[in-house]
Order: sequence, then C-alpha cells, then structure tokens
Amino acid sequence: MAKRIDRRSFIKGAAFTTMTASLGAREVLSETMGGKRQIPDGTKGATTTNGADRMRGAGFRATVANVSGIPLGGIGAGSVEIRPDGYFNDWLIFNMGAWSPEQPPDEGGSAPEMGAHGLQFFARCSQTGKAPQLRRLGMREDATDLYSVGYAKPVEAIEFDGKFPCATLEYVDSSLPVQITGIAFAPVIPNDARTSGTPGFTIAFKIKNVSKEPVDVSLMGTLRNPLAWGAKDRALANAVTTEGRTTCIALTTAAEGGAKSTRGSMAISVTGGKASHIAGSYGSYLSNGWWGGSQFGSAHYSYLHAYNRDGRLPSLAATTSFDDVLKGASEQDIEAMDPIAKRSLVERLRGDAFFHEFLARIEQIEPGYLPSLGNLDKFLGEVKRQLDDFSGPGRDRSTWGDAALESTVHLKPGEEREIRFALSWFFPNHFSALGTNLGHQYEHWFNDALEVNRFLTQNHGKHREEVVRFAETMLGTNLDPSLAFGWGAQLTTMIKSSWWCKDGRFAIWEGLGCCGLHTTDITYQGSFPLIALYPELQKGQIKMGASYQRKDGRIPHFFSPDLLHVDNGFDRVDMNPQYVMMVCRDYLWTGDRRYALDSWPHVVRAMNSTQRLDGDGDGIPDRDTRRNTYDQWDMEGSPAYICSLWLGALRSSIRLAHDLGQKEEEASWRALLEKASKSFVTRLWNGEYFDLWVSDTARDECCMSDQLSGEWYTGMMGLGHSLPSERILAALGAVHRHNFDPEQGLLNATYPPGRKRHFKTDQNLQAAANWTGIEYANAALMIDVGMVEEGLSVMRSVHDRYARSGRRWNHVECGDHYFRAMSSWSTHVHFERTQSGRAEPVRHLRAEDRGAYYALVSADRLRGGWVDWEAPRNRVPTGLARVF
Repeated sequence: MAKRIDRRSFIKGAAFTTMTASLGAREVLSETMGGKRQIPDGTKGATTTNGADRMRGAGFRATVANVSGIPLGGIGAGSVEIRPDGYFNDWLIFNMGAWSPEQPPDEGGSAPEMGAHGLQFFARCSQTGKAPQLRRLGMREDATDLYSVGYAKPVEAIEFDGKFPCATLEYVDSSLPVQITGIAFAPVIPNDARTSGTPGFTIAFKIKNVSKEPVDVSLMGTLRNPLAWGAKDRALANAVTTEGRTTCIALTTAAEGGAKSTRGSMAISVTGGKASHIAGSYGSYLSNGWWGGSQFGSAHYSYLHAYNRDGRLPSLAATTSFDDVLKGASEQDIEAMDPIAKRSLVERLRGDAFFHEFLARIEQIEPGYLPSLGNLDKFLGEVKRQLDDFSGPGRDRSTWGDAALESTVHLKPGEEREIRFALSWFFPNHFSALGTNLGHQYEHWFNDALEVNRFLTQNHGKHREEVVRFAETMLGTNLDPSLAFGWGAQLTTMIKSSWWCKDGRFAIWEGLGCCGLHTTDITYQGSFPLIALYPELQKGQIKMGASYQRKDGRIPHFFSPDLLHVDNGFDRVDMNPQYVMMVCRDYLWTGDRRYALDSWPHVVRAMNSTQRLDGDGDGIPDRDTRRNTYDQWDMEGSPAYICSLWLGALRSSIRLAHDLGQKEEEASWRALLEKASKSFVTRLWNGEYFDLWVSDTARDECCMSDQLSGEWYTGMMGLGHSLPSERILAALGAVHRHNFDPEQGLLNATYPPGRKRHFKTDQNLQAAANWTGIEYANAALMIDVGMVEEGLSVMRSVHDRYARSGRRWNHVECGDHYFRAMSSWSTHVHFERTQSGRAEPVRHLRAEDRGAYYALVSADRLRGGWVDWEAPRNRVPTGLARVF
C-alpha cells in the first residue's frame, strides 16, 4: 500500500503551491523524501521500480516542463515572467509582442531578443585551499556550454514556490557550502494601484554558510541591452551610480531610429555586500563566449572566465560603444596613425571588459609585446577584426551595451546575509495600431528607469512585507489547497494582460493579445478580484465601456485596436444584463453612490433594450437570443443562460433603483421579476434541470453548466436568488452529475442519457469544452449554496489538469491568460467553523458586507491559521469575516 501523504506534504511536495514565502523555506524535499535532504539527480530521491537502476544513476523522475510562472511587473506596466527553471521569460515590457501585438506600419519589426538569457544570475563560492565553484541559478540545457565553460554548471535542483505576486526559489546544490534562496516580487499591493503599477521588480537572495569554514560568496546578474532595437545607431550609454549600499547601472539611448517602442531606459541595481560591475560590453563577450582571432591564437573569450578566476568584475570606465573605433580603417590607415594616438587608443580600449581581458592575455604571454609599434599595428588590426565580428563589417548592428553587476559577501560558519537585485524599465512609446501614442500611467510617477529603480530599493522593506502578507493570506488557510491556490493563481492575468494608458484608461485583454480589451462578457466573470483589490480600475473600465453604449441601449463587446475604439459586436445579448449586474456589484462593494448615479442612465437603457427581447410578454427573452459569449454555439428562443442573466439583471436593477430613489422603475422591475421567475421555471424546468433553450416549436434538453449564471452573480453580490432554492440545488446536482468527471473536469454542456440531441449542440466545440472561468463560477455557486464537496471537486480537477500540464498560472480559452478564469476569486465564499468542526459557507452576509469581505480577504494579516479583520468604516461586524 502506498504511503499516504498528508495535506501539508501534498502542498509542500507535490503541488509546490503553498510553501512559505519566507526566505528560510527548506522543507520540500526533506518532507517528501522521508526527512533526509536528497537531490532528484538520478541516484537519490528518484522514484522508479528498479532499485539497481537508481544505484547506477540510470533512474530519475521526469516531470512536465513548466511553461508558466509568476509575472513580475506592474498593473498596465508590462511584465517579465520567472518560471520554475529559474529563468526569466516573456519580456512583455516593450509595447509589442503579445502584450501589444498590433503596431502601426512604421513600428514594424520584431521585439528585442531577450528570451531566457535576457536576465541571468550566477553564484560563485570560494574557500581557502579549494577551487572556486560557479553555479548558474537556473536550469536550462540551452543556457550551458559544456565545451568551453563547463565549470559554469547549473544548480542541481530548484524548489519553486509560486505564490502570486511573488516567487520563492531555493537553489538546491549539495556540493556547495552555502544555501541560497531567492524571493522575486513586484510591489503588487491590494488597494494601492499606484504602487502596483510600478514597472519593475526585485529579487532578493539570502545566502547562508552551512559549512564549517568561512566562505566568500559572490552573486552576479547579467542584463542584455534591448534599447533602440533595430536602429543602425542605437546611441547607447550606460551609467554607474552608487547611493549608500546600492550600485546601479542605468541603460539609456539617444537613438532616432529603430522601433520607437523600444526607446526608453532600463536599470539594474544591487544592494548589499561589496559590488563590482561591467557597465557595458559586447553581447558575444557577456555570454558563454565565442572563439576569436587568428593573429593571437584561436582563443575562447567569455566574461565567465575572468569572473570564475577573480570572483569579481573589473569595474572599468567604459560606458559607451566602441563601434566607432577603426571603423572602415584599412591596414595602411592603421600603420599611418600617429604613435601617440595608437597608444591612447589602446588605453581607451582597456576601459572595455573584453579588450581589458584581451590585453591582459597578450601581456601575460609576452610582457614586452605591445610597446613595439609594429606589434601595436597587429593588435589594432585584430581589434578592428573583433569589432567587425561583434557588430558587422559596417558596424550596423551594434551588440554593445549589455551589462553585469556583482556583489560579494564574506560569511563565517552559520552566518547568513542578503543581496538584492532590482530591475526596472521605462518605455513610454506605447502605440495603437492606428498610430496614437497611448503611453503608460507610470509616466505620471517616474521620469526614467533610474527613478523607478530608486523607488524599488528605497521602499523595499515596506513593499516586501505587504507583498508577502498578501501572498500568504491567499494560501495561508487550512482550506483545500486547490481552493486556496485558485484564488491567487489567476491574478497573474491582472499583471500580464492589462493596459493602463497615460490618459487613465484601463482594460484587460480577453486573452493575452487576443480578441480585444475589456470584453464585456468576459469582464463579467473575470472582474471579481479587480473590484475587490483595485476598485477604481474596475469602475473606470465599466464606465469606459458604457460611454460607447448605442442609442438603442446595447453595450459594446470589446475595445480594439486600442481603448479609443470598439468593435461591432453589439448583437451579443448577454452583455446588457451582465453590465447591469457589474454596475450593481461594483456599487455595493464600494459604496460609491456617485458611480451608481452616473451609471443609472446607462442601466435604464440597457434594461429597456433587453426587455424588448420578450416578444410574448411572459417576462423572459425569447427572440434574437442566438449571439452571446458562446459565439460558436447557436441558441434559440428562451435560453436558460440568457434568461438567468435577465433575472440577475432585474434583481440588481431593483436594488439600484431602490437605493437611488427611483421608485417607478423599482416597482416596474419588481413586478417583472416576479413574472420572469415564474416563467423561467414553467418554460425551462424539465424535472431535473433547466433545458438549454425552449422556443414555440422546439426545445433543446442539453444540460448546460452555465444555466444559472445570474443566480451565481446575485449570490456573490449578497442579493440572494430569484429561483426556488430546491430548483437551484437540483439543477446544480444535475450539472455536477452529468457534466463533471474528475478526469476531464466540468464540461460546458452534455446530453444526459435519453435526452433528444440537436445538430447545433451535439458535440459542439464550445459545448464540449472546459472553460475554467465557467468551472470556477459553478464551483463558487455550488459552495455558496452548501454543495461544498461538489464545488471543491470541480476546483481540484481544474488544479490537477493545469498542474499536470505545466500551466498552473496560465489558463487558456481563446488565448493565453484568459481573463474569464479570474472568476476563481468568486470561490472566496465566506467560511465559518461549525460545531461539527467542518468548514461551511455562510450565506447570510448582506451585500454590503460581502463586498467589504472580499476586498479584505487579501489585504490583512494571517493569524494562526485564521484570517481576522477589523471592520472597515464600520461596515463589517468585528470578527465576521474569517476564513477557516
């Protein structure tokens, strides 16, 4: 019988989702491997059926490559993603690529080639009498070079803990005398959109000497320079500054060519220890290196050689390109140069890390070589050939500008220290496909990347405390780990896919770079965490959409190609009721009466527009209902999904009318809700669940998971339900029974045995699909009405499916990082401990209390497994909002 793994071991070992965010986390492998710290390297800790194979080093555990991680960056500010392999991917900071795929014609071209090698970290350990040890703090086969720099090995393993908005990485290497743990985070802080919109992040490394001898430890970060990408003259300049314990390299450009989107600045800094640097050099040298030269032998050149030898960087003076040196010069031109000019040029070249190393090699082999003018000519001829090799014979593709920062600490046995790196960027040229420069909100707060970096370093302690608290609160409960993980994992989309333009307009992509921005029918599901954590952004998004409402009351579908234009998707009939429910929720959760008043005319027009879909006067829509968010799946007559949304909109508009003193509309809609609720049951109930749709001539008995969408929404608001509770429970039971299978999750719809099938529904690609945004919504409704185990089973299935596929933090539908999946936040129903000891949802919270509860759940401190909050503005009774 297999050994049973308890919940703690499952969280910390198998799922790697709920390890502590503190820098001291080290339990994972020791817990999952019987208490002994072992490395899954093929000889230790491997799970195979053949013990002999393990002893020979032939057996090891292979897992799927993780293609998602934690995005580090700000809301609407771009991001870089750190993944479990320790490398940084998806450089979505340049106003192009998936973050902004549609560019004006004069901004064509590819994004800078950053990839996993754009930012790298290394550790070097040195002890008296022992050879130095150099390790890559990452694990990618294509990052190594076993031919020439085999000593720069990856660490043996990485224990990765992704708790948005931070990632903790323990770099496991039994051969090192130190333990190294890093925490990478951006200052994403609930209810502080200004700080959460910062274009940059920090990675702090804690180093502990676990040996019995002193050790010198150096950490180094290297940054590829992407500025003015594609320009013939990139006009790059790098500057080194030191402020207190922080050394920073600022990368700037004065280029007039190339993609405007990549004109701006970047900065990388290190704090702690004794720093050294390479302010700038050529990419071929600041990499694994290359073979160069025939005059002086076919040698391999890489900054890693010097770093491994010295444990330091040379801290030279060069801060601009050498592409002008001997450009176009012939051998005769070099020979004709003034001897003083030749020697002056040699001294200038010493300021570059590569040429400094090149000269040192020559002088070491033949100390008296260079003083001879003839040898100087040979050397300068080789310089020209090297520069032509670096940047092309015409020097028209400059590769100069990459930088490196290093810091060293001396550790006694048992001592630990911290070294922090911060990366920041500033790229203000964010263009619409139509040519308008939309810019970024962060331009109001910073002038360049150096200012951003200074903000990160000066506020590091405060930011880190609040970020870790946020992350811990999400996962620091004793609820089912798949439930807790789901709350925070999809918040990555809020960073990865958002635009926050200079004029204040804000929106989130439907899918990353896909479809459009602020897609109304997707915002409906995905905006729960947004209104809870950053209410001003959500309300702004809704008001922006309403400003494009048609005269007939129809709300727009999405914005494209920018936030100044909408598409022509006004025929989708689910968007009007969804808009009304969002307005009501946002008003109730924030108490913003002004927002409700400003939205009221749009609400009335939207309600009147949807009411016109009722052709027979029974209170529910029955015509023109084909087009909706399920846009490849035609429906007819009165669909349960559309009619449920209408019930939710009626209940929401009644509350708005009541609070705003609109008595006439309140009375009218109350009467209409009573009629519509009865008609919904009478026309659509089939004895087990609500049919997909019914018309005057036919009905489709397919069981749709989204048949109670409006009931989910009003329940989450705290407004209660419009249908009898026994019908809701029965329908949800049927959904779970027919549409859910732990192996494939909750499908959007199925035909139960014996039900008549229709061509437009049977095996429809959307009906037979898993949309995690819909799965989470159904799970939330199930939990909210007391079907806790059924709801949890759906969430466990989602978690398992995506974890096995290496996409824990990136759910797909129509594109990556699909906005709808942020409905996972709605599973934040209110739990209390019952006398039986179980966690049960509380369903009696008032609407106002629910809003405050959801906003608070991510913002306050965890205490002993319980999350307790003070009442905000006296709106929530003390002690009410607790997560068990």
